[in-house]
Amino acid sequence: MQQHKLLRVLPCQAGVDPVAITRFIDAVEEQNLGLHSLMLLRHNKVVAEGWWAPYRSDYNHFLFSLSKSFTSTAVGFAVQERRLTLDDDVLGFFPGKLAAPPCENMRKMKVRHLLGMCTGHTVEPKMGASDDWAYDFLTSYVPLEPGSKFLYNTFATYMLSVIVQNVTGQRVSAYLTPRLLEPLGIENVWWETCPKGYDTGGYGFHVKTEDIAKFGTFLLNRGACDGRQLLDAAWIDEATAWHIYNGPSQNPDWEQGYGYQFWRCQPEGVYRGDGAFGQYCIVMPRQDAVLAVQSGMDDMQPMLTLVWDILLPAMRDGDIDCPKPVQEQLKKRLTQLTLPLPAGESPAQHACAREASGKTYRVVDNAFGISRIRFDFGDTTTLHLVVDGRELAIRLGYQQWLDTPIDANVPSMEAGRPFFGDVACAGAWRQDAYTFQAAYTRTPFIDTFTATFSPGALVLSGSRNVGFSRQNIALCGIAE
Repeated sequence: MQQHKLLRVLPCQAGVDPVAITRFIDAVEEQNLGLHSLMLLRHNKVVAEGWWAPYRSDYNHFLFSLSKSFTSTAVGFAVQERRLTLDDDVLGFFPGKLAAPPCENMRKMKVRHLLGMCTGHTVEPKMGASDDWAYDFLTSYVPLEPGSKFLYNTFATYMLSVIVQNVTGQRVSAYLTPRLLEPLGIENVWWETCPKGYDTGGYGFHVKTEDIAKFGTFLLNRGACDGRQLLDAAWIDEATAWHIYNGPSQNPDWEQGYGYQFWRCQPEGVYRGDGAFGQYCIVMPRQDAVLAVQSGMDDMQPMLTLVWDILLPAMRDGDIDCPKPVQEQLKKRLTQLTLPLPAGESPAQHACAREASGKTYRVVDNAFGISRIRFDFGDTTTLHLVVDGRELAIRLGYQQWLDTPIDANVPSMEAGRPFFGDVACAGAWRQDAYTFQAAYTRTPFIDTFTATFSPGALVLSGSRNVGFSRQNIALCGIAE
């Protein structure tokens, strides 16, 4: 099967003003919105793409709740293949699961209620209370009539994943592979699973920015790809339509209505899939455009506002006359994007760095499992950690990001959530302290640390850019 390839053209060739794209990049950087990547497509062609170092185009990135839109699409394929209908009872997929009858409203719950986040719950059931998440959901109390009220509910999406696997015999990711992922050319992705082996559904999918863009073109083309109708256009229309009011909200793009795991947006006809901390697949049918974004932002509304205010008006009918220097300026800008680097002096030139270099510090008991710390300062600094008995050597650049592939737990500010995989670090000396950043480049998370040295002691303090339950870190070490 021939895989889908995205074509690249100059913005002006697709009717997009390159000056506006530059303005958009300027604005997100001035507002410190934390973008890690973007791809803008018009007429199914990429007109602008860029990654803020140390993030790269070939890195998978945690999608968080943008995963929900892929699970919804798996349900669409199952409906198309007549494996289920939206009016099937949820309980009907779990015969003999419950020893006692569920509550009355659970018995009324349909597949469409899971899709529309209107299960009748007033409080989202807790995931992970036991190893059998489906049982926990089915035995939860449902006080309201299903379909009567919106409540954002990741557990509902998990149940869709379980239902798809129950009727197809395949995990959602495996079921989607020949139907969606392979035709779109989406490869080397992975999805987290629950203790029972089901894809988590509502989160946990990891893909590249370009994969999000390809998914967006599939949606924009109403289920078609390269002349093949993969999924019924009527399903795409229904899944992305307004089904229930989801407000009020202090953020206007979170009260425009909800579809089947898709959000409606302020501009007419625009919809999106999104995930925590700014993972976006924005589809603009009237403009024949898609914007894919991965990022680490606390407040997700400001970036959407910039898209509506700057990028949407920049899309016009026909080609745009644009001087070549303007095009070259945008191209250069997109290839030189980088997250801000720690400011200060080089460790190789700082007297305090020479004094502290090579000393090992035994760390007081802490929740992160760190027992030893050593800095070897120089043109390239190496941070040596002993974490849960394992030794890590992490490289830190000066005025550049340096990657370190790791397969062990690194210091994490996310309680109960260790991060694995590559980390990119950079640091500099400011007065008598060394400040460095650690970007976990498969996630939105970036930690900022400050190491302060005194005779015989080290204090390492840090904080995280975004998180559900952020906590600061403060470690004390005694020189050995």
